[in-house]
Amino acid sequence: WQDIKDGNKYLGQNQRVRNALIQLVILFSIFAALAVLAVSLADQIPQIDAEQFGFLLASAGVGMGACAAVLGSKGQNVSRARLSLIGSVGVTASLIGLSFSTQNLWLALAMTALLGAFAALIGVPMQTTIQSKTPVAMRGKVFGLQNNAVNIALSLPLVLAAEAETRFGLPLVMVGLAAIAFSGGILTWYMLQREEVSN
Repeated sequence: WQDIKDGNKYLGQNQRVRNALIQLVILFSIFAALAVLAVSLADQIPQIDAEQFGFLLASAGVGMGACAAVLGSKGQNVSRARLSLIGSVGVTASLIGLSFSTQNLWLALAMTALLGAFAALIGVPMQTTIQSKTPVAMRGKVFGLQNNAVNIALSLPLVLAAEAETRFGLPLVMVGLAAIAFSGGILTWYMLQREEVSN
């Protein structure tokens, strides 16, 4: 409990690390929900069966891997906050595009690949921020909190996404996830503005 208290206290004092953790939790929540919704999405695409939803998830993985590789070689010249803001806006647009892609396999694959690529723009710089801005003595406590938060973020959407899809329909749930991603983008924008003012 003391480690949890210490980690919470540090996050309360460090806005940059706290913001990065929140965005990672949002990102993992969205992907956990998509893991459930991918079955329904694949079921609505005429060219594939529901059991082939793995193609959609694999497409997101390809986009994420490709973007992460580019970030590793070219991303050092762009601020992490700006990368995350671009990623949040891109994830929002990709989710909205995905909600209109239920009748075209290639469009759905393109949207999921873009979704993965923009997700990397959030995940990579935010994880790097947590690593670089947390003192060595606090890393175990902060990463412990991150692990717990991510586990919760992966668990709740598995239940909520299926229920929401049954009640509201797949397109509306996708738009709802886009709104959550956009909220993360606004948080990044706010952080970026504070950094520019302080500089």
